[in-house]
Amino acid sequence: MAQTQEQILTTGEAAALCGVSRSTLRRAVAQGHLQAWHTPGKHLRFGRSACLDFARSLGRVDLVGQAYGREVAGVPTTRVGDGAPSR
Repeated sequence: MAQTQEQILTTGEAAALCGVSRSTLRRAVAQGHLQAWHTPGKHLRFGRSACLDFARSLGRVDLVGQAYGREVAGVPTTRVGDGAPSR
């Protein structure tokens, strides 16, 4: 049986997936809410499943796994606070 290797994400990719900022991700790691590891160059890396679990814990169930700023089912998403459609 072949094992599937989990997708590894950079901080920017993980932040986009979770719909939060990079600094929020770093804070979540520091507080133990999200698992990550450092590369030899000291960059953080995240497992996709850990990011999805973290996003769900934040209540981001509907858009988990979807890229933020894209249209979902033909309806443009909006950014919180400005009411303008995202691009």
